[in-house]
Amino acid sequence: MEKWSFQEDTALIDLYDVYGPKWVTISRMLGIKSAHQCAERWHSALRPGINERSFTTFEHNTVRRLYGVYGPRWARISSGLPDRTRNMVKASREEMQAEEERIRVRMSITRLLN
Repeated sequence: MEKWSFQEDTALIDLYDVYGPKWVTISRMLGIKSAHQCAERWHSALRPGINERSFTTFEHNTVRRLYGVYGPRWARISSGLPDRTRNMVKASREEMQAEEERIRVRMSITRLLN
């Protein structure tokens, strides 16, 4: 899948302002992306209110808790954090897992050296 250009993003925003979430109509007017691609781009990158800042401790704990309840159902988990996207929630979980693994490795090395 090709990346979205600035012009395509701008056109999608303008068309959404006119038609709302009528993705088939917007897709036809853009002429180069599917309705699914338009909807996904809107929800994952362009919709107003997406929080681009780093996750807070509260948000990390929310992801951790909801992952325990729902497993890797990113859309379901992200509904608990309405200003975050599915991809952001998934990336947050992966970052947390990587950090937990680094801590485990450091603890193992410390035990071996002592």
